[in-house]
Formats: sequence, C-alpha cells, structure tokens
Amino acid sequence: MKLSIANKVPAVDVILIALYEKEKLSADARKLIGTNFAKQADERIKAKDFDGSEGQTLILFDKKQKFTMIGRGKKDKQMPNASEMLGGTMAGLAKKLRAKKAALILDGKDLLQIANGFILGDYEFKHYKKEDAKAPKIVEVTFVTDKNKENLEILKTLNSFQESSALVRTLINIIPSELDPKGFVTESEKVVKNRALTLTVFDEKKLKTMGCGGLIGVGQGAKVGPRMIILEYKNKAKSKNADIVFVGKGVTFDTGGLNLKPSGHIETMKQDMAGAATVLGAMQAIADQKLKGHFVGILVCAENALSDKSVHPGDILQMYNGKTVEVLNTDAEGRLILADGLAYAEKQFKPKMMVNIATLTGAVSVALGYKISGVMGNNKKTTAKILKTAESVDERMWELPLDADFVKATEGNISDLKNISDGMRAGSTMGGAFLSNFVEKTPWAHIDIGGTAWADKPTPTTKYGSTSAGLRTLIELAKTA
Repeated sequence: MKLSIANKVPAVDVILIALYEKEKLSADARKLIGTNFAKQADERIKAKDFDGSEGQTLILFDKKQKFTMIGRGKKDKQMPNASEMLGGTMAGLAKKLRAKKAALILDGKDLLQIANGFILGDYEFKHYKKEDAKAPKIVEVTFVTDKNKENLEILKTLNSFQESSALVRTLINIIPSELDPKGFVTESEKVVKNRALTLTVFDEKKLKTMGCGGLIGVGQGAKVGPRMIILEYKNKAKSKNADIVFVGKGVTFDTGGLNLKPSGHIETMKQDMAGAATVLGAMQAIADQKLKGHFVGILVCAENALSDKSVHPGDILQMYNGKTVEVLNTDAEGRLILADGLAYAEKQFKPKMMVNIATLTGAVSVALGYKISGVMGNNKKTTAKILKTAESVDERMWELPLDADFVKATEGNISDLKNISDGMRAGSTMGGAFLSNFVEKTPWAHIDIGGTAWADKPTPTTKYGSTSAGLRTLIELAKTA
C-alpha cells in the first residue's frame, strides 16, 4: 500500500473524515471535499442523520467518489488508543466500499496515530485462504494534511512501520510447522539481504560448545534444534559497545513440554515466538530508517516439543553464564532461553542498555489485561525511559515491581536457581526476577507481551492473531538512544 501526504484531495475512490460529537465541517475541510459533498453533508447533518456520535457513519455519493463521515464521540471522553482504533475503522470502511485509493482528511496532531491504525487495520492474514479475486485491496492512501517537514518525517516512519509490522504479524501468524528455528534463520537472511545488517547464527552444535544450557535444554526434544540468531547494525556509531541490545524470545511452538499445556491454551502457541519476531522487525526498521548508532538484535529460538528427549521436570541445566537451574516446570521455558541470550549479549556487546521482549507469562494478562504490556527491570531510569517511549508512540505499558525479595525467591535448593518459585503468586514478576539473575551490571528492562501480542477477538486494527505489540516502542527507543 502506497502512503503519501498531500495538501489537497487527489483523485480517489473514497474520502474519509472523522468528526467529534456536534463538530461541524471546518472551512478548510469544506474546500477539500468540494461544494457538492459539503452541501450534502450540511443537509444530512441538519436532518440529524449524523451528529458525530461514536461509531456513527454517513456515506455520501457523487458520480466519481464516495465521501464518508465517521463519528468520534465526545472529545473529552475518548478511550485510550481511540485515534489508532479510528484509523483501523477507516481502513475497514474503505475496504467495504471497495476502494482502491482512499484519502483521509486529518488534523496534523492525529496523523501518526490514525495512520498507524490505518496501516494495522489494512493488514490481513490470508496465507491459507483461497484468494477472492474480487476482494477489496487498498493500493494507495493519501493523508490530507499539512505537507510540512515534520509530517514528511512521520511519513518515512509510517512507510517503515508498514513493512516491519507486516513482517512481524505474518511470522507470528504462520503455522508452526512452517516456522521452526531453522525457518527463523531463513527469514532473518531475507531481512539482512540488501540492508546494512550483519547476520551471525549459532546452531545446536555451537550452542553446546558455548554452554547455552537453556537453549539446548528447551530445544532438545524437537526434530530441529535451537538457534541463536544475531543481527547487528552500525551507522556512525560513537562506541564499539552497543547502544542497545534487543533480545527476543523465539519459542516457535510451545507444547509446555512434559508439563503439557491443556486444551484452550495450547492451540495458539505458535505466537510464543512473538518477541523474536518483534526484534527482527525492529532491526529491519532501524536499518531501513538508517538510524545512527550501534544496535544488536538477538533472537533465541527453540521449539518446546514433546518427545523422549524432552527436558524433564527436575533436570538441572547449566546456563551460558555458568549458573545452574533446576527445571521445576518445563512450561516455564521462555525464561531459560532468554537467560542465555541476555548473558551472551552482556558479555559480548557490553551494551549501554539491554531490553528483552517476550510472551513470557499468562500471568501478565491477569494483572494488566490484554491491552497493556508489563515492564520491569533493574534500573528505574531505564524502565522510566521505556514507559515514556511507549507512551510517545501510543503503546500502553505499565511498570510491575521487581524487588529483591522476588529475586531471592528464585534461588534453588540443589542448584543456583529454579525456574519457578512456589508460593510467590506474582507470576509475571517472578519471570522477570529469574531473568535478572543473568544481567550483571547493564541497565536492563523486560517487556512482557504475554497478554498483548495476540488478539483472540477481532478489533479495528487486528482482524486475526498478531498485533505487533511492542514494535513501535523498540524502534523509537533506537531513535532516542
């Protein structure tokens, strides 16, 4: 889908505008839509066919175009992410009207949020459906607003986000039999091609010699062994050390291992590699936007399969940093592979900041629901920066505690650590507490997208499955590093 910014409405199939409750068309908007549509709108508003109530739509026609007004509701009572959801609604309406080309008349203040929503709402996952030749596809959308320097910079960001978010969502939505750890390597090779990124891959044999017991243990039950995939980007970097290392959990399918997941939970476990997909998408966007700095993305990939070779509850693994872990629950596997990734990242790249992102716990959705990601870390300044960054790009995140008593509760009885701790209840925090044992000095934060990476019910921005939650935050963190 081609994105552009213009001061005037070009030749399109449909023009869309959103109005708050009892808001009238501005003089500028009337000029943009033309006398015919302005007159029709006045008549319909006067007849009380449209008053801007939330979700209300009014479609007007002339010989060449359609003009659609959408109600935003009360201006002082907007829901969180209302502008983004509005953009998704606009994309859905344009498709229903079978528009190939659409124009959105926007206030410059709304551009980024509504445009992001439109991009997300336009995406559909149809890989396993017989394509309808007549299915509506938007090939071009024009954002009609001030064509100034700031908005043109936003357009660059939008173009990059459109591509990277589609990559992330498609990888998460693909069935697990088509994306194992080796498949993740193939997808990473595609991203690196023709971009200023270098790729390093450690296979099962290399991981064993490195002492990555977490990755080996989780992946040993699968036909295809684990991989650690490293993407590195440098552009006018001021230091040999990395500015930020992003580490993503890539469990390509999670059976739960011998602690098998029950029906009702196992069916969508292809999404357990959302963290790795998000890091891959972020590295692609960083390279495409030619950001200045030194950034590294580490994807720790394994399939938590069920077989006679699977790790047992009670087994003890030795991790990359030498610490031993008793595996008391094979379904607490993401923290085991992330532990190796974090320890390796700190030792090899000595970063100024480390951020891992993962569908680590279901418990985070108990605490925060399905629209807010959890954040915790070892450094208040780093955590605060992530929260501020997320807010700036309209991604909802909330800090969870990571106090010393939680970390102490991860200590083992016959090993240095154990991967679950009875009696603590705070499941999301305990996942982060475990990970903190594998970060020594580096400012570090953990983003848990266990509740936000996947949408079980359709929304204006997600018709099915993956949401690409966290992607915008990672990209923006790199911009401000």
